[in-house]
Amino acid sequence: MHPRFDRAKAEGFLAKTGIRRNRKVRELSKGMVAQLHLALIMAIDARLLVLDEPTLGLDILFRKRFYDSLLNDYFDRSRTIVVTTHQVEEIQDVLTDVMFIDRGRIVVACSMEEFESRYAQVTVNPEQVPAARALGPIYERQLFGRSVLLFDRADRQQLAALGEVRTPSLADLFVAVMSNQPGEAR
Repeated sequence: MHPRFDRAKAEGFLAKTGIRRNRKVRELSKGMVAQLHLALIMAIDARLLVLDEPTLGLDILFRKRFYDSLLNDYFDRSRTIVVTTHQVEEIQDVLTDVMFIDRGRIVVACSMEEFESRYAQVTVNPEQVPAARALGPIYERQLFGRSVLLFDRADRQQLAALGEVRTPSLADLFVAVMSNQPGEAR
């Protein structure tokens, strides 16, 4: 298959699944075929591993196990793993860097450390909304009668005076960035 394919490693990954060794591929469910593909790919000693929607169609238990295995059994400091996914919330805690691409353009690119210090989300009561809007949020939505505003490079102490401040999830930032109208500065 590949000059740096390690059969023992592939079998080790497969041992963590419900796939029996004597099963034929055509007898496997879609999820099992995905697990088989992932085991084969992770058994290659590649410096760059690109995974496009690697857990699509898999149940949450296997997705969690897969990402744990990817980090514990595959990743080391000499390898790079690029994961493209629409399920950002399931990988947010394992990322070192994040990039959002919209129509072929990079609209966000930063380390997770920068993400956590750069973006802030504040939930404010209706009477605080004008003051919060004056600080230039990049996105606003309503939730249970309160406004949730997302900011890029805002003073967190100023925001704290208006309401509850937290770091947004990657999914929240994705929605905020992708909701901007085409042509707007991002």
